Amino acid sequence: MQTHECDVLVVGSGGAGLRAAVEAASQGANVIVATKGTPGACGTTYTAASDWMAFGAAFGHADEADSPKEHWIDIMVKGGLVCRPELARIIAEEAPARFQELEDWGADFDKTEDGRFVQILSDGARYPRACGRGADTGPIIVQVLMDECRRINEEGPGSVEFLPRTMMVDLAVDSGRVHGAWGLNMINDDPVAITAPAVVLATGGAGKLYAINVFPEGATGDGYAMALRAGCPLVNFEFIQIGPSIVHPINFALSGVFWRLDPKITNINHEEFVPRYIPEGVDINEAIYIKGVSYPFTVRNASKWVDVAVFTEIKEGRGTEHRGVYMSLAHQPEDVIENEARVPFEHLLKNGLDLRKEAIEFAPAIQHFNGGVLMDTGARTCIEGLMAAGESGGGQHGADRPGGNALADSQVYGRRAGASAVEVSHEADAAAVLDAAEAGLAALGESGDGDDVEEIIDDLGWEMWKGASVVRTEDSLSDALAAAERATERLEDASGSLRRRAEARNIALLGRCVAIPARMRDESRGTHYRADVDAVNAPEWQRQIELRLDGDEIVAEKQELIELTGELEGLEEKLEG
Repeated sequence: MQTHECDVLVVGSGGAGLRAAVEAASQGANVIVATKGTPGACGTTYTAASDWMAFGAAFGHADEADSPKEHWIDIMVKGGLVCRPELARIIAEEAPARFQELEDWGADFDKTEDGRFVQILSDGARYPRACGRGADTGPIIVQVLMDECRRINEEGPGSVEFLPRTMMVDLAVDSGRVHGAWGLNMINDDPVAITAPAVVLATGGAGKLYAINVFPEGATGDGYAMALRAGCPLVNFEFIQIGPSIVHPINFALSGVFWRLDPKITNINHEEFVPRYIPEGVDINEAIYIKGVSYPFTVRNASKWVDVAVFTEIKEGRGTEHRGVYMSLAHQPEDVIENEARVPFEHLLKNGLDLRKEAIEFAPAIQHFNGGVLMDTGARTCIEGLMAAGESGGGQHGADRPGGNALADSQVYGRRAGASAVEVSHEADAAAVLDAAEAGLAALGESGDGDDVEEIIDDLGWEMWKGASVVRTEDSLSDALAAAERATERLEDASGSLRRRAEARNIALLGRCVAIPARMRDESRGTHYRADVDAVNAPEWQRQIELRLDGDEIVAEKQELIELTGELEGLEEKLEG
């Protein structure tokens, strides 16, 4: 068994993981970053693609009326008032400093001639505060943070070592303290044990739980599952952002400009089907246009009917072989596409798609998990020495979130997680990590002679997309839950590599974690649309659902109502839907 020791173990090398590593190492810690991909070229921060990859920061450069307080209010309202107010406030207050920090370290973000950041209006914001540099924002952030890691390695005081192609499988916890984690070399399945008194979970979301998603390979929610098995609760796990995205031959989010150019949307039978789904009294042109500033599916406005239409056509078998429908802008003059849609036009052209001549295939794709491992303001979990950051963390987002908040969250709580990690005072026990590894390997067992693990993953992914994505009902969620339970049973004698069986175990567990609270929450709120109930933003549901693991059983508990006091008093009146 390969063994390592360090002061801080960071699991994941996306924006949050790298920011945590930089912070811990800058304070003198020796950090190991275990990542399933290639450092600097993996993770959602690096791979996510859209016409505008935004970082939400209330500088007030585009509108002086904007401020962190206004950003905080937007987070709470777009979140359906089920965020934890203090966690949301910290994102709003610290986002400008974290963005400025990235520029100070060498990021080249878009600016106006007078040196102010270019800021545009994104979904869920009342003021333009989305900063960045188009589709390049995420890769720029990752590159800058990688450069900082290299600088620290040269100058100190700490260090950052990367373990690529390494999947961490489970935490080693004893007496309420973390002592490190064990995992697998993804090339040969050899076990790896890392002893550390502090661990930061920054593994991103569980997009691969769903058949249609825009997540990179390896996004199987490992951090959620590791924390849950170790005794940490998850919160808000029913809230998942789903947005229209190209499904073939590449992933690309269809936000903004696509919907402002009067797109023609057809199914496999060449029918313009969206009008069939628009209720009486709703303007179809307005619903499509609003979709441009409301990228993720939401019950807050009329754009939801566009998503419902596309989802239903695909679910009922009128989609393409790639499980999508068609969108065409070819009826627009070429110069309109080339100029008004310049960023996506050029990006797609490089990948063999010409918006001037051909239709694209798109579908509602899983884009972001708003819930996660419950953390406090220092990104600390209930286990001493264990932190969560970025999409792994939970409580800071609610039923939806403003555009740009994922990147802001990654830097704000990535930094806080790294700072909390260096404050951990207990010593790690290497024997506890080795014991955890031996027990964990025994639990996963050998490859069996049952169903192939890839088939199990594929079957579950399609059932989850049909039953627990855009349109949800008691019956559909029960079907999704049953599919996750069947997947767990099939894994007992599944054939496949140790690593893939470990990933499948995680997503089968997390499928249950999505379906159970979604079925419990018998109302619609934000990204959660219960088509079988009338209640929308019900006052009695202004609360989070907390999930814990008791043996093999997932226990779901309603938490206390979230009280809005002081500057947040009266926000209930601002909810829509």
